[in-house]
Amino acid sequence: MTRGKIVLSICIVGIFAQTANAGPSNRHAERAGQNQPKVPVNLFGFGAPLPRVAHDSSALDVFATGQMNFKEIDTLPEVGPIMNGVSCAGCHSQPAIGGGGLFINEVRVRNNMHPGPLHIFAVDNFLRNNPQTQGNNKIFPQGVEAAPLGCQITAPGCQLSSCQMEEAQRTAFQPSLPTCDTASQDFNDGKNCMAGRSALAVFGDGLVEAVSDQTLEEIAQSEPPQIQGTVKMVIEDFANVPRVPHVGRFGWKDDHAALRGFAGDAYLNEMGITNPDNQQELSECALDETPYGLQLETPQGTIEDTTGADGRADIDRFSDFMSALAPPPTLPQNASAKNGATLFASLGCAGCHTPSLTTASSPSSFIPANTGGVPISLTLNQTLANQTFHLYSDFLLHDMGSPGDGITSGTAGPTMMRTAPLWGVRGKSHLLHDGRAGDLSAAINLHDGQGKAAAQAFGALRTDQQQDLMNFLNTL
Repeated sequence: MTRGKIVLSICIVGIFAQTANAGPSNRHAERAGQNQPKVPVNLFGFGAPLPRVAHDSSALDVFATGQMNFKEIDTLPEVGPIMNGVSCAGCHSQPAIGGGGLFINEVRVRNNMHPGPLHIFAVDNFLRNNPQTQGNNKIFPQGVEAAPLGCQITAPGCQLSSCQMEEAQRTAFQPSLPTCDTASQDFNDGKNCMAGRSALAVFGDGLVEAVSDQTLEEIAQSEPPQIQGTVKMVIEDFANVPRVPHVGRFGWKDDHAALRGFAGDAYLNEMGITNPDNQQELSECALDETPYGLQLETPQGTIEDTTGADGRADIDRFSDFMSALAPPPTLPQNASAKNGATLFASLGCAGCHTPSLTTASSPSSFIPANTGGVPISLTLNQTLANQTFHLYSDFLLHDMGSPGDGITSGTAGPTMMRTAPLWGVRGKSHLLHDGRAGDLSAAINLHDGQGKAAAQAFGALRTDQQQDLMNFLNTL
């Protein structure tokens, strides 16, 4: 990828990498569990459960069930009619299930008056080839619902389906839109632009959710004025849960305070699946359409991800999985890495990339219950309580100047971005919100705004000192 350009690619590789392990599409984990043992993919390393969860059979069962749902492939008519992918793990896959995105999996358009991303795929060009047979077996009786998933709306020359044409009009998207440059005159003149975003890793996010609002607010108050972060208060619209503002901490713009909100929003906006917290379809462009005899969209008013008898919908199981994910494992530090850790603090990097946070004494007092009204378990509450963890982020918004994505999201302006956690950074192949940085030194040098002073201090280091800092970051 050349500098300054965004590769507008969907997470197809990640989706297909998971296909061998995915069961048939289903709305509830009970059915998936009938054919697959409830055993996590791994118990150690990236993507493993928290140690206490790994040693509790009941908690491990909940984690494994959530993981199965996280990596399953969703199919028609529930998925869509417009979407960015068909599996959570398809975009959260690097370097393990629950990780970040291999590619840019989402596009935001500056002048989009409707909340949410541009959706790259649409179900009415999702099928092809009519029914398919192999030998005497009818293997795809209603056409091939697989690779390629139709052409991407972002691809030059794509013959847009009717759903994609509606999407382009709704979002003001055109393939010729440039990447948002908040320092340009065109941007200041209000011209339209777009921003690519890669999926964020969710490792350790249960611990992040378990940090109290007060802790994050106190961090903001303690930071020096020149780099002071901004607290973003958000209200999650959950059924049967009081509408109380909490400090946002998930997403590139701190749009969510709870994993339930993050999961429900992603299920609707990334995969087009309505759920208890997001019951309105994004589009009805494929309603009553049945190419090859296959229904493309569920009837109006249908909640596609319903809450089952166990009190859980799929979005709850996604939250179960994310809540119990362990932080990325660290590596031992040699003398060079230890020197790099000292430099990290002295350069001012730790001013925003806060080395450690401590969770609340009883996270269940503010973590919302699931869609069935079931609170987090006593085991998980005890597991998450009073834990100090080392994530290297304050989870606050900072004015980053030119590296901002150009998109306004609530109180997060076009140059404001959440401080990216650095734990697990060694497992990422590209950095910053749109993958513009191919390595750590490039990511540091691109810091501007409130991060500019630290970037300049890094640039003034000797080559061996810069390598020490890289060696430190590569232990996280």
